[in-house]
Amino acid sequence: MFRYKVITLFALLLLLLPLFAAPCLAAQTGDSGVARVAILPFSMNTPATLNYLQNGIRDMLSSRLSWQNKVQVVDKTEADKVFAKGAKEISESEATRVGAALKADYVLFGSITSTGQSVSIDAKMVSVSGKVEPVTFYAQTKTLDDIMPQVNLFAQQINKKIFGKPEEKSESASAEAEALATRNPELLLPGAMASGDKISYVNPNFIEVTADDALRQPGFWRSQDFQGGILGMDVGDVDGDGKDEIVVIQARKLIVYKKENQGLRTVATFEGTPLDRFAWVSVADIYKEGKAYIFLTNMRTKNATRPAMSEMAKDLPEQSTDVSSFVLSVSGGKVQVVAENVPYFLNVVYLGSRGKVLVGQKQGDKYQSAFSGGIYEMQLRSSSLELGPAVNVPNDVNVFNFAKADINNDRLEEIVMLDDNHKLRILSSAGEQIWKGQGIWGATTNAFESKVEDRRWNMVDMYSISTPILITDLRQKGVPEIVVNRNTTSFDQWLPNSMKYFDSGEIVSLSWDNMGLTENWKTRDLNGQITSLRIGDLDGSGKKQLVISMVYAKDVLKAAEARSVIFTYDLNVKAGPTAKPPADEKETVPLQAEKSSDKTDQGGSIFNRKRSSQ
Repeated sequence: MFRYKVITLFALLLLLLPLFAAPCLAAQTGDSGVARVAILPFSMNTPATLNYLQNGIRDMLSSRLSWQNKVQVVDKTEADKVFAKGAKEISESEATRVGAALKADYVLFGSITSTGQSVSIDAKMVSVSGKVEPVTFYAQTKTLDDIMPQVNLFAQQINKKIFGKPEEKSESASAEAEALATRNPELLLPGAMASGDKISYVNPNFIEVTADDALRQPGFWRSQDFQGGILGMDVGDVDGDGKDEIVVIQARKLIVYKKENQGLRTVATFEGTPLDRFAWVSVADIYKEGKAYIFLTNMRTKNATRPAMSEMAKDLPEQSTDVSSFVLSVSGGKVQVVAENVPYFLNVVYLGSRGKVLVGQKQGDKYQSAFSGGIYEMQLRSSSLELGPAVNVPNDVNVFNFAKADINNDRLEEIVMLDDNHKLRILSSAGEQIWKGQGIWGATTNAFESKVEDRRWNMVDMYSISTPILITDLRQKGVPEIVVNRNTTSFDQWLPNSMKYFDSGEIVSLSWDNMGLTENWKTRDLNGQITSLRIGDLDGSGKKQLVISMVYAKDVLKAAEARSVIFTYDLNVKAGPTAKPPADEKETVPLQAEKSSDKTDQGGSIFNRKRSSQ
């Protein structure tokens, strides 16, 4: 009889044991009786465009696991202070360590991996003490819309297996999952733009997207506004004081600025005549003397005689615009004319291992094209500017639209160019196209007449001078970077050149990755027309800045109506293990000519050098 009672009692205990054991497994809690759960940021093995999922998944899990008086989710700002956000992947032991530091009972972590439209989720919920079996979850979705329903399913499994929470009605759960899956990412994830979700100071119903302290970021500087459109800009040490000055041109005025405190101070000016129109400016220390020259391309209007009974009658005005450029220097706070009436378009161009080289090109016949003949290196002697060797480039390359560099590490110098349709192209050393970018690049409305067909009917082609193509190595690892302006909006395709305008853009850095050019970094969208970009050292500290000139007006040529600004981004770059001198610092003399007063020239072109104070 006794034996029967013992067996019966033992059987009853076996039946009741799960009822007593389940709460022990499902309710490992802290001293307060409330389980603390730390949800760590998921590792993102995805393109940057999907990074918004990281905070979205975290927010949804937090919402689904929170249970009043039962489960408390650790504030993610508190969790981020302990968790090393730079970690690509996190192990279970590391997650447990983080959970212990947060005094959490459980820690949830995982990863998101994407391949095309397919996304896989690999996640785990573990007990910090190790006394409760972990809950693992893996799912692979065919589309992005399926991600949030799978995350919701994972939360339900955790609630059921660990916390013993009754399952909510499927209709409300699926409705929330569908809403989150289709919700605008910018509304879903305010934390993607600022660390942690915060309530706005304006209204508690607003979520703060950009933190107050982010509005005044270090590393950015902006000048005062200037009246008049800045057509071109370059930087260089033109007065020999060890600091780069900023040289800008407006329609008929050149201004040399020096950065002082938070503004720009005028050092010197140079003004053209009413018949002049300044088109482009470049700066380079071609003699390696620690002092740079200024090369100013100028278009001068002259009266012309029209032949009687000629086809030229279609060109009604009896005048022509000819190239009449200057070479200038700065001394004693004044601009000195070194050479004038130079019949060449002038520019300083990066030519691969040669560095920066002064080049020139003849003006074309106005009834045929903007440019004539090849591009030549230009040599400044003591009393003249002379033609040097020809630059080996295809016919559609001109003095304003190219640079050379070994982009793909094949020991040959490729040609980087911006064509007449504002397309960024890479040509092989033999002139064959090997890459072409989408969109509009380097476009401005800084233009001059290139071909006159019939002025009576406004049949006049304009050539638009592109923003510079910078070749540099900011990482100092021997990998060339192409830094160029990309126009983000334009009214271009269906309009004639004389009516085009470009009112926003961004600066983009590109490098070759064996398949083509890929982006390294880019600036935010800049609301205005970018007219020039350079790299220089405005404060003499040895640290480089990206210097940008921008016009607020749509038409940069309406100088009297336009306002302009100059701003800089600090380039805080540390040298890599294979450091080399930054490519942007190289400036070489095209020919090893001595400074002499020799007036002979192998190309037959001599331009007397005048020095006169302005």
